[in-house]
Amino acid sequence: MKQYIALPNVQEAQQIAQRNYEAQRIPQVYGAIDGTHIPIRAPSDGYRDYVNRKGWTSIVLQAVVDDQLMIRDICVGSPGSAHDAAVFATSNLFRYPAKHPQESLEIEGVQVPLLLAGDPAYPLLPWVMKGFSGPNLTEAQTLFNEQLSTIRVKVEHTFGHLKTRWRVLAKMCDIDHDFMPTVVATCCILHNICEGDKQQLPPAALQVHPAPQQPQGHTRDEPDAPALEIRQALVNHLLRPH
Repeated sequence: MKQYIALPNVQEAQQIAQRNYEAQRIPQVYGAIDGTHIPIRAPSDGYRDYVNRKGWTSIVLQAVVDDQLMIRDICVGSPGSAHDAAVFATSNLFRYPAKHPQESLEIEGVQVPLLLAGDPAYPLLPWVMKGFSGPNLTEAQTLFNEQLSTIRVKVEHTFGHLKTRWRVLAKMCDIDHDFMPTVVATCCILHNICEGDKQQLPPAALQVHPAPQQPQGHTRDEPDAPALEIRQALVNHLLRPH
């Protein structure tokens, strides 16, 4: 795991962020975060905890991916009923933020650290960016949401590749639920090996095309003043002619 799945160092994170910036004009974003459900045969004890909002039993895989669909961090094993924000809050990714690559850049007079892009289910933090919500968004806010979403969608593409190569992650199997997190982690390692070697996916007829993940609703977290300031600086920068 440590050899094949690891957060980038500062230099690599800056290179990823630069590629994202050249494509979408939002600086400092080095990864995207999201969760996906892995079907399991849930135990009778605590069965309801494993029933997700779609009505079937699963565990959650939370992953951070980069722009080249490489998995950089995982947290797997939370029962399917857990909200993405709850999975995030119990992960090492959240508990040990100092392990993230640490390098700030002054943008529109604001110090902006290296960032992850998340959907509305995640909290807005100085190192986790998400789009604006609510009705009557301005044109600038809508543009920012679209550009950030284009970066974030890479994590959904990654889940599609992962489940296409290893169908054990895409359908119910008889593997014991206690062992499934190990199976999932192993498939993530193998995914990175395949992506690193530029291996082809199976024929199109066998590919898994998961429906876009519907956000689980906005996290009702208290507004984080530094995070709000960072997001507005990113919007202002996006609006500048380049």
